Amino acid sequence: MRYTPDDLEVIFDRTDGYCHLCGKRLCFSNYGQYGERGAWEVEHSKARCNGGTDRLCNVYAAHISCNRQKGISATRTARARNGRTKAPLSRDRKEQIRQNNRWGWGSVGALSGAAIAGPPGFVIGAVIGALFGDDMEPE
Repeated sequence: MRYTPDDLEVIFDRTDGYCHLCGKRLCFSNYGQYGERGAWEVEHSKARCNGGTDRLCNVYAAHISCNRQKGISATRTARARNGRTKAPLSRDRKEQIRQNNRWGWGSVGALSGAAIAGPPGFVIGAVIGALFGDDMEPE
């Protein structure tokens, strides 16, 4: 199936530009260019010969070699070969998690700081907690 440039961008962004099978970086401009660094193609999570569709919910970006190695086997099996259990998160999902971490750790820091140093500790603890939460890697 041929994908529009918009479809390719959506597929690529679903995993923030990482192969959903091995987790390594892809290069958007190297779509379909076998042998190039970061070359990728559209991979069907559930193979079409096993009843999978071309709908966007079934397709991911994957290195050409990872996709060919996977063949028609299950995505879970292919990811397990690379020590992975799930696809990389999208950029939007990572930012959402970071925001939740900032609020959560900021609250913990504020309460801890207030208990230790009163009102000034509340502010300082909130800032330190938010910075700590922002620095945590979402994956």
